Amino acid sequence: MIQAHISVSTQPNEVGPVAVLEFWVQALISQHLWYREQPILFLMDHLCKAAFQLMQEDCIQKLLYQQHKNALGYHCDRSLLSSLVNWIVAGNITPSFVEGLATPTQVWFAWTVLNVESIFEEDSQLRRVIEGELVINSAFTPDQALKKAQTQLKLPIVPSLQRLLIYRWAHQALVTPSDHPLLPLIWQKFFLLYLHRPGPQYGLPIDGCIGRRFFQSPAHISLLKEMKRRLTEVADFHHAASKALRVPAEGSEGLPESQSGTPGYLTSPELHKELVRLFNVYILWLEDENFQKGDTYIPSLPKHYDIHRLAKVMQNQQDLWMEYLNMERIYHEFQETVGLWTQAKLESHSTPCSSSVQLDFTDPLLAKERVLSNLRKHEAPQPPLVLHPVKPPVPVISSAVLLSQKDTTQLVCTDLNLLQQQARNAALRESQQVALDGELLDTMPKQYVNREEQTTLHLECRGSSGKKCQGAAVVTVQFEGMHKNEAISQQLHVLRKEVKQLQAEAAKPPSLNIVEAAVHAENLITALVNAYKLQPTPGIQKVGISLFFTIVDYVSDETQRHPPTRQFFTSCIEILGQVFISGTKSECRKVLETILKNSRLCSLLSPFFTPNAAPAEFIQLYEKVVKFLSEDNSDMIFMLLTKFDLKQWLSTTKPPLSDRTRLLESIHLALTAWGLEPDEDILMPFNLFCKHWTYLLLYQFPDQYSDILRLLMQSSAEQLLSPECWKATLRALGCCAPSCQQGAASAEGAVLPNSSDALLSDKQVMETIQWLSDFFYKLRLSKMDFKSFGLFSKWSPYMADVKTFLRYLVKRLFDSEMACLAQDRIASRKTVLKCLHSVIIQLFKPWILVVEDNER
Repeated sequence: MIQAHISVSTQPNEVGPVAVLEFWVQALISQHLWYREQPILFLMDHLCKAAFQLMQEDCIQKLLYQQHKNALGYHCDRSLLSSLVNWIVAGNITPSFVEGLATPTQVWFAWTVLNVESIFEEDSQLRRVIEGELVINSAFTPDQALKKAQTQLKLPIVPSLQRLLIYRWAHQALVTPSDHPLLPLIWQKFFLLYLHRPGPQYGLPIDGCIGRRFFQSPAHISLLKEMKRRLTEVADFHHAASKALRVPAEGSEGLPESQSGTPGYLTSPELHKELVRLFNVYILWLEDENFQKGDTYIPSLPKHYDIHRLAKVMQNQQDLWMEYLNMERIYHEFQETVGLWTQAKLESHSTPCSSSVQLDFTDPLLAKERVLSNLRKHEAPQPPLVLHPVKPPVPVISSAVLLSQKDTTQLVCTDLNLLQQQARNAALRESQQVALDGELLDTMPKQYVNREEQTTLHLECRGSSGKKCQGAAVVTVQFEGMHKNEAISQQLHVLRKEVKQLQAEAAKPPSLNIVEAAVHAENLITALVNAYKLQPTPGIQKVGISLFFTIVDYVSDETQRHPPTRQFFTSCIEILGQVFISGTKSECRKVLETILKNSRLCSLLSPFFTPNAAPAEFIQLYEKVVKFLSEDNSDMIFMLLTKFDLKQWLSTTKPPLSDRTRLLESIHLALTAWGLEPDEDILMPFNLFCKHWTYLLLYQFPDQYSDILRLLMQSSAEQLLSPECWKATLRALGCCAPSCQQGAASAEGAVLPNSSDALLSDKQVMETIQWLSDFFYKLRLSKMDFKSFGLFSKWSPYMADVKTFLRYLVKRLFDSEMACLAQDRIASRKTVLKCLHSVIIQLFKPWILVVEDNER
């Protein structure tokens, strides 16, 4: 019927064969595991044969190509749990619609499938990369090259070696019957891969063929021998067939008129003779080792090598050698099938009905009677099988549950309790294993002991030169002999037995209820996420947030020590955190408090801590982080600090001065908490605090300038601040060269920037000088030590930066006054110099002032 449908579609004003082929192929491959059903494969074989005859193979290959990619894992949605256990199938044979190595029955179908797999092998660049690895690495085996290609291409499924097309065409060529029309083309496909010369593709000179590199193992060497033997058998078959007379098939009337004008194909015995010559050429190509070495000049080969076709093969020309196909036979078989269907249909209509009156099959009014008449010729159909309801192994998630926070939490807690108990059991086994190993190590040295022993040896004397001996010499020997302690040995035996029993328990697969709990929890999370993405309502979001923190509460030392449980919990938290927590304003504080209560959760939860999503609470969250400063949690502080985007908060929120001052004091508290010389372990969070310090300084300058200068001086006076804070502040103010690195460049050698590029105005420079003069003078007189010994000893860690700052201020003061003199030529230069001298003296007075005894 299918062939008749295709035949009718080729007539004028019909839909055409492509639509019919696609219809039947889609109908057949829509069945589950269709490629394992022999009736479907039989029909697919005939469809592929018809498509080949009509030169419409593309329409079938397109449909099979998409199914093949889906079978390999492309474009398929992978659930959470299945993605965690996909390693279970690693190493299995890659899926294919032609199961096994080849098929001797559905050759047309195999031809189409292997061509589809060839297209995929080219599109995925798998063959190109494998050949490249074999060319570049001469010691690589095909299996090693395949693993390297899988790593390089990041394929979603690990391909198996036996699914490479060079082996697939080889096995199909072995099992295809000798008289099958496609056999010459199958061998041609094999030699296109076997005699391929990939050198120029990788910038290498034209070298030998690559095919031999795929046949190095003993199994593949025997496969080559089998192929040589098979080629000989096929050549002998066609030689015998060429001697026989050609007898036209019964019912054959030759080619139709539509093909009479086309070039005729060779028929037997001429075709058999050509095939004998072709298969003998194939034998030569397979046996000649010089092709694999690359030292063969093709034009110099003898004529029987068919150098014209050999050159085409080595140049990877894909045009099929259609002249070796018996197209007349293919067309005849197609027409014969259509004729048999037409005859069967006419006979079914000519069968008399129960009233012994022949029904007119052209009369539409008798259609019902014709159908009933045909049905009476068959046995009565059996009633359908009784359908027994099957309970699903994992309970189905009800959509109503997703709207109830209490029900969702109760469901997931039941599953999480089982998973947590599994992790605890694993942790207990691990502790027992460690304890047993320790006991074994302590007990083994006691199994053998050395005890002092004494033994007597009789040394025989045989005499010499005819002299006799007086007898054997008696020698007493003392030594320490090894003795086995049986009690300890028995104890070791018991310990080893316990270790083996413990290892056997650990190697058991998880119980079914553990797997069901994991799948059920995954289904619940997946359903919740999908429902929220479909319709993001506050109710579902509230349930998702509750579910997130419920799972976080179950994270413990045991769940973190057990890799499968850790991976499952981490994946669940990541999915819920990305969908419901990250960027949610109301949950920032709770996430931070959870991390601060349990620091081991920091790496797990910090990706979902987004303080910028809650600008009103930004400062409070920052202060909470600062309160937890200590040397042993610097990594946690750093991870949390990276989540505060201070620049974005300042630009979007535009906080008032009071809020910025509050944040500045919090940053100052953090910088002073680590003292004069912060440890190396805390340098990363320390540098982040310095950056935030300068961000506040530069935002709407000079709002925070006076506060930062005051805090900087007061903390430095008590040596509570690292010099790196000075360097960061000076760089932000432009008081040192931009190229000077943190803690590296000398202040004396720094190049000061021009006043036109400076951040401080001339007025601010003057005010700063006056403020510093007053500050240092009061500081000098504030303590007896300062009065007696000066400020240098206390300020020595900061002197390099203080000198840079003072030098900058003085130079700016000079530049300002010089600019004023240039504009006002009437002003007295002497007066200006006196004024400058007075200001500078006041600036340096606290450092060089000699305090008299009566002032002390």
